[in-house]
Amino acid sequence: MVEKKEQKGAKSSRTWLTTVAAVLIMVLGYQTVLVSKSEIRWSFSRPLSTVVVRDADGSTSYDQDAIKALTWQDALAAETLYLPPVVVLKILSLGYYSVWSDLLFVRAHAYFLTHFFADRRFVWLDNYFEAVRGLDPDNPRIYLWASQVMKYGQHIDDRIIGKSNWFLEEGLKVFPRDWRLHMDLGFNLYFEMVGKDDAEKAEQRLMARDHFAIAAGLPGAPIDPNFVAELFERSEDNSLAVAYALQKYYDSSADQRKQLVRRVGLISEALADGIANEEREWRARFGFMPVSLFALIADSSDNTGELTND
Repeated sequence: MVEKKEQKGAKSSRTWLTTVAAVLIMVLGYQTVLVSKSEIRWSFSRPLSTVVVRDADGSTSYDQDAIKALTWQDALAAETLYLPPVVVLKILSLGYYSVWSDLLFVRAHAYFLTHFFADRRFVWLDNYFEAVRGLDPDNPRIYLWASQVMKYGQHIDDRIIGKSNWFLEEGLKVFPRDWRLHMDLGFNLYFEMVGKDDAEKAEQRLMARDHFAIAAGLPGAPIDPNFVAELFERSEDNSLAVAYALQKYYDSSADQRKQLVRRVGLISEALADGIANEEREWRARFGFMPVSLFALIADSSDNTGELTND
């Protein structure tokens, strides 16, 4: 009898906590809608672009007279962007971290869109990122999203790209085998970063090449191995270019394999002929098996001196 009462009491406690959590989530969602409407009205009526002055060199400064003209309504609207510390958010969430993290992610996206179509300044992006990550760090989308929106609608310089890279690097600490993070980081380092001098630029390109190579080797990555091999060639690492081409040869499509053979032939005709002969042997005698499996059999035959299709 006592045991049944305890079970009933525990069930009632869980039901009560679930109800409270649901109510809090509904309140948060409702407040998010109200805040979004308030922020949208404020951004279009008094966008921060009215106080930002863009200089001839692309840098920005603030018009102090325009700042003084801002009314208390502007300050009140800015206060709607406030987010409590992660510790407070965790207490309020009552253990539903992922749910609250997703809600704040949606709110962060609304914040981005609001300012993207208004002043295009994302002052509070870091606050939203830290709140979402603090509640649920195991969401790879937040790292990629923050990195990409950081570059939208702003004057792109090495400071902005450096911040974008920081979001990606934080994501790689949690998801080291996410090809999207590696690919975006490689793109930023190779095509976006300017660098202080040629030495820094060369170092950034080497880092980008490594990230592209890692991304190309991960499942689902749509990176042509010829692109990575070309990056090795541009850095004058012909031996690494050949090694990479040989490594990725049997995992590539037919068109990609033709280009890899041509690329290897520019460095070593003997290696290119060897690759072509090996593939012809595969098609003639072992075409029924995957080419990657044939590569393993061919390697083992080098030690025995025999390779039959019996």
